[in-house]
Amino acid sequence: MPCYNVERYLGAVIESLRVQPYENWELIAVDDASTDGTAEALTRAARQDARVRPVHHDRNHGAAAARNTGLAHARGEYIWFLDPDDDFEPALLPEALGALEESDADVAVFGCREETYDAAGALRATRDVLPPASGVLAGDELHRAILDLEESTLYGYAWNKVYRREVIGSARFPDVMLAEDLLFNVEVFDHVTRAVFIPQPLYHYKKRLRANLTNRFDKNYYSEHRMRIEALYNQQVRWGLDSAETRSRLGSLYGRYIISALERNCDKRAEMSHADRVAWCRALTDDPLFTTLVQGAHSRGGVALEACLALIKTGRPALMLVLGRLVHVVRSRLGSLYAKLKRQR
Repeated sequence: MPCYNVERYLGAVIESLRVQPYENWELIAVDDASTDGTAEALTRAARQDARVRPVHHDRNHGAAAARNTGLAHARGEYIWFLDPDDDFEPALLPEALGALEESDADVAVFGCREETYDAAGALRATRDVLPPASGVLAGDELHRAILDLEESTLYGYAWNKVYRREVIGSARFPDVMLAEDLLFNVEVFDHVTRAVFIPQPLYHYKKRLRANLTNRFDKNYYSEHRMRIEALYNQQVRWGLDSAETRSRLGSLYGRYIISALERNCDKRAEMSHADRVAWCRALTDDPLFTTLVQGAHSRGGVALEACLALIKTGRPALMLVLGRLVHVVRSRLGSLYAKLKRQR
């Protein structure tokens, strides 16, 4: 569990582990040079329960590095990466471990309950996101389910999976801000032969306005999400699953990130002039990945997304910049509508 300035959440998450009807666990809590009382809270927790093992970084390295440190200290047969400001069902561990042991799978994949909180901390919405399959999948059947899993948003998380430690091997989280979990899972799933899918929202993912990483402005947003799509496409190619349908589905996902990037380019924090935005659009349409995936992309039911894709496919910077500005206005003034449109695939 990576920990950075999460003192106020630690008591609840550790207690959630202690009440699980399964006792043979250890919590490797990596304090990433917190500036609040996180380190002291972990020390107190370790005194109260020897299964809590604090590890401390001497300087802040980020969540990916903290998870890698945790992996280096892990001794168990199975690995689960939880976040300190979320919570989970009381029986998550026995449910996941029971499924793994019964199926002899390399990884268990379960669903989550998304809980959206406003800036004041009030719960505003909940949504269950479940795996698109149930039971044990292996070989080609598993590989063919990965795009379904990605489209449901569940492939790119680490906290909704319990991994057999040996299948992780030398895989580690890369030092990127927005796609580290997905890139880690792509590397791991190249070695997964069997996975068990549990269609239950065992994990509660708390999306906090102004606190969640994805709500922060990151100038590397587009480059990291392009990296994400390229990794997914290359994996499909390695598995012999490259097809017009695969390219269309990945192109639709890629298109969503392009639309978000066009909108973010309108933000003052992007520090982009009109000429910069035009040049960005031209570089985009010259990219072979754009040509391979986006030109044949179609939304699977989202009318608004299909219309946006049509504008992007023209390759005309003027139309793409109008689209980016329009989305920027919707996001700024009609947040609930923007959130609804974002869920289209």
